[in-house]
Amino acid sequence: MSIKMKISAIALAIASISSSAFAADYVYQTAGDPWGNTSNDSAMTGAFGAGNWSKSGYDVAGFAGAKFVFLDGSDAYANNLSSFLSGNQSFLETFVADGGHLFINAAPNVGSSFNLGFGGTTLNYQAYSGTAVVNAAGVAAGLTNGGITTTYTGTYFSHASISGSFTSLIDGSAGSVFGYKSWGNGLVAFGGQTTTNYHSPNLDAQTLLQNELRYVATSAVPEPESYALMLAGLGLMGAIARRRKAAAQA
Repeated sequence: MSIKMKISAIALAIASISSSAFAADYVYQTAGDPWGNTSNDSAMTGAFGAGNWSKSGYDVAGFAGAKFVFLDGSDAYANNLSSFLSGNQSFLETFVADGGHLFINAAPNVGSSFNLGFGGTTLNYQAYSGTAVVNAAGVAAGLTNGGITTTYTGTYFSHASISGSFTSLIDGSAGSVFGYKSWGNGLVAFGGQTTTNYHSPNLDAQTLLQNELRYVATSAVPEPESYALMLAGLGLMGAIARRRKAAAQA
């Protein structure tokens, strides 16, 4: 093999390795480990298995081939995340609308409140929550799988609350700290949580984050036909209830 052919083969191999790094089904992106802590990495491994997820800085190229992406902009990296979101809002919303699953979380130590997109959802910085509770919807969603508690404390559990049109699954003392909404054919979730080393009970908190990641990554999005059937069913139940009430009053 000539030197030129060898160089080409090496370049092709490098390109193959680079592209495979972005081909993971599950992706975690952050500008740096929040508070120098790698509990998010441990949660990704616990949720999806070692070697089944990739980690990088914020980069739309990392979404290629991914089913689920976890974006975290906690601690000193909130401004980095805010800039990435504002510069790529259309891309992110299209990714989810086309069937992707996305979890955006930030517990800022810098900057201010910012728009998360997806219909005007807002991350409210300095809405600190020292306590948090997995609500009934969160329990139904499987966030307490593994027999873990529904009640947590922390210093702080979150540095921000989330506001907008979505379903809250974890309520903090200052507002929702984890919730989701369907968007097109996909699902997007929002959070304001700090890393789990600040949460108590700690082992339960680590399992809680794994459950959150699994929920966002794997939850099925109801088809429009399902919504129509559900609404029709509710309408039928209402009609039956009205008839029974009228009959009882006759």
